[in-house]
Amino acid sequence: MEVKVRNKKWDEGRFLRERKEVLSTWPTGKEVNFEEALEYQKSLPDHKNFTKVMQRLHKEGKTVIFPRAGTPILEQEIELNRTLVEAGLPLIPVTPDSYCRSGQYAKAQRGLEESNKTGQPKLNGYPTVIHGVKTTRKVVENTEAALNQRLTNIGGVRLMAEIAFASGITAALVDPIITFGWYEKKPTAAECIEHYQYIQRLIGYYAERGVMIATDIDGINANLQFPMSVDIAGVIVVAMLAAEQGVKSVIPRISMYGHMAQDIAWARVLKKLTREYLEKFGYKDVILPGLFLDQVPLFPYPQDMGWCFGFLAYSAMVGALAEGEGVYVRTIDEGAGIPVKEAHAVSYRSAKWIFDVVRAQKITLDNEEIRTEERITELEVRVIMDKILELGDGDVAVGYERGVQTGIIDSPLAGNINLKSKVLGIRDNKGACRYLDFGNLPFPKEVKEFHREKVAEREKAEGRKMDLRVVIEDFWAFSKGKIKGEPVLQKHTI
Repeated sequence: MEVKVRNKKWDEGRFLRERKEVLSTWPTGKEVNFEEALEYQKSLPDHKNFTKVMQRLHKEGKTVIFPRAGTPILEQEIELNRTLVEAGLPLIPVTPDSYCRSGQYAKAQRGLEESNKTGQPKLNGYPTVIHGVKTTRKVVENTEAALNQRLTNIGGVRLMAEIAFASGITAALVDPIITFGWYEKKPTAAECIEHYQYIQRLIGYYAERGVMIATDIDGINANLQFPMSVDIAGVIVVAMLAAEQGVKSVIPRISMYGHMAQDIAWARVLKKLTREYLEKFGYKDVILPGLFLDQVPLFPYPQDMGWCFGFLAYSAMVGALAEGEGVYVRTIDEGAGIPVKEAHAVSYRSAKWIFDVVRAQKITLDNEEIRTEERITELEVRVIMDKILELGDGDVAVGYERGVQTGIIDSPLAGNINLKSKVLGIRDNKGACRYLDFGNLPFPKEVKEFHREKVAEREKAEGRKMDLRVVIEDFWAFSKGKIKGEPVLQKHTI
């Protein structure tokens, strides 16, 4: 299959032609005035600039919560943000609804109208496109924190980015690979990359005129317990894609899967290699103002309130020990439905206590287990990156798409039909994530033997074969307050 996308900066003519089309897709696009937006962005105080807040946190050695939050009704969005600021959060997301993300603006408008009529949210987020610039600026002006527009899916996020940035939002999740792997079923990685190049070019267009808008990057992530090497490679690729389009502030993100040595090692390798590859390919003026860590992405959430607090506390603890600037944690009532503002507040105050106490001690963990995880992860990531560059003849956009086609980029139980999903992960005897099935991942003998030995140790300890049943048990373990799955005892009747 021919790959048409290229990691090459869009020329201004192409960008402006597509921009004219993007702004015409919904009436609120007419509210975007780029020159006026530049001046508005420049007028914002430092505490509302995402990059500057991240840099301050890094300098001061502090960790804070970066949550997920968004509701359709303007007054409730403002009130929610005030609650988060009062809980000590200087970084706040604007999480949009699903209709806006996919470009179904008419449905989003009906949902907003019904929400306003009933006083109850009828959308699962803030419909940035429907509210438009004038209304969204009310959110910016009434929130004493830096805002970050979440952008996932293809179809609606280009206009959403335009409106968000013109409104004074100073950061966004701009990651074609997380959209490809998690949010879209049929589009190829190449199609997602090209769609997001517009937003990356828009951020670069602002940067060329003196306005710094940050982008955070998730990578492909995984739907089961799975080593983060493929994900880290994806973050590096997107950082390079963003830098080529002129983005100057990039925030890498990594998920935590519950094994402390591995979680810390992954965070360290991600920071190191993202910086290294940006500089290696000439993007030396791109800054990494900080690091985000996320709670495990898709595992069943604990139903027991005590376990919920434990899960939150673990994630906050590792985020602090890994010296992350921002940590995404779920609220304690995440398993029960859409969190209420009071749950946001108590959850984040709990995490903040850990950040303020643990991070302030400047504890640096260094032991053989962490060093081993760093060494293996770095080896895996470098091999994947080498293969991406080889397949793309030096172009990471081409190489990533070809990597998906050949299976050297893969994820277990993927939602996108273009991923082969021939890989599988499992916990070892200590709960670290290992490969049970390598699929076509391009790993050398040393890597494969390391993982096989770790899996064999658990087989010996538990006296059973590690198979799909155990993978599923591991998947449910966190919801039961365990690091790894335990066999389900069969009840027999006489």
